Amino acid sequence: MQINSAKLIIEILNEETGELITREATLGDFKEVTKKTTTRTKKTKDDGSTEPKATLLEGKLQLNNRAVELTGFEPEMKISISFEKKGRVVTPLMMEDPDKGNRFTKSFTISCRGKNHDSLAEYGTEFDVVPYENRNGVFKLVGDAPAKEDDYIDVPEEIESEDALDEALEDFSFDLED
Repeated sequence: MQINSAKLIIEILNEETGELITREATLGDFKEVTKKTTTRTKKTKDDGSTEPKATLLEGKLQLNNRAVELTGFEPEMKISISFEKKGRVVTPLMMEDPDKGNRFTKSFTISCRGKNHDSLAEYGTEFDVVPYENRNGVFKLVGDAPAKEDDYIDVPEEIESEDALDEALEDFSFDLED
């Protein structure tokens, strides 16, 4: 068996511009046969934002490029969204979780459906992505929804009289049916 010719195809990617340069040559003389230049397109556009943000869409959480740079998340990683309660404050958190997380896609989205979506929606639809202090790889999602008033009231530890108790409870109202 004799090989008379062979074709060699070389693709070079310029990572800065995203330009893909393709060269073809035949074995033996290595002369350039064709010149093709194509540009790879990213699935997500750079939104021009300088702040790391996440947007809650129908069924998913979309991260912008700055958020991906900050978190270091890569496609195919498993990311989970959970809620941390400290006292009366509940904070949505995002972190890598290989066991229970949802797949992070090439288009920078994380599946967020059902109860998880509804719970996150209570904090807004636009979120700032902020690193959690002293916890590597954990990020707070600070939403655009107004802070919710909780069902607790602050009552002094010591109440001197019944009048002072009535005054402390003056603005508090509730419906017994609830």
